[in-house]
Amino acid sequence: MKIATGYVVKLIKLGFIVAALAVAGCVSDGPKSANSQNPEAASQQHIKLALKYIGSDNRDLARVHLEKAAKHRSRSAQLYNAYALLYQSEQEFKLAEEHYRKALGRNKSYTLARYNFAAFLYNQGRVAEAREQIKLVSEDLGYERRAQAFYILGLTQNRMGDNDQALESFEKATQLSSGFPPPFLEAAELYFQQKNYPLSKLALDRFRRLSQPTAQSLWLAVRVEERFGNLDKAASEGLKLKNLFPYSQENLAYQAWLNR
Repeated sequence: MKIATGYVVKLIKLGFIVAALAVAGCVSDGPKSANSQNPEAASQQHIKLALKYIGSDNRDLARVHLEKAAKHRSRSAQLYNAYALLYQSEQEFKLAEEHYRKALGRNKSYTLARYNFAAFLYNQGRVAEAREQIKLVSEDLGYERRAQAFYILGLTQNRMGDNDQALESFEKATQLSSGFPPPFLEAAELYFQQKNYPLSKLALDRFRRLSQPTAQSLWLAVRVEERFGNLDKAASEGLKLKNLFPYSQENLAYQAWLNR
């Protein structure tokens, strides 16, 4: 099944930074003086600043703050995770993996690092390993990005041919976060494959209420409308696909479908 490219780029390829920044919060330009007597607090403040700079592609300043954090507490799971994100952004993938493993070695319950590691593995095409890691993330009932974890779990399951399990994961993601669009689209695709066209249409409509169109959503809309006999609507969705995403794989599939 075709993956919703735009959302995967945001969630998987860039989302590891977003996940890290979600805990960074609003930080000042440097540790407060009160933290100077508290190595743990000072280290955390520098890590937060480093994550902020990683997110804005200022890797030099990120490295400066990580080095300062290491002076206060050199072997924390949070520091290893931040270094992993920095190395990943620099495409130093061997070092990134090494530091993710160090983070989880220091604290196997550090769900944020495990989520980032799962995303990293998925990007590397190591789907089975990513599935193992993200499954553990999805089991953390207190993790705030659990909906995203089930979405990634569904992607890994789908890639490995476990479509029924993937559908369950996408449905769980929609239950945990009804305003998170990607799993609705993936569920719609799977319903369509199962020839459950009413549910496919419902899930697709929900996605469209939450999100701008993607090549995948428009191509699916063409097929769904055609199944319901709405040929004018199918043609309209196909025209949008051609105009908005002329060089997409979905448009190529649509052109082939027109000429079948």
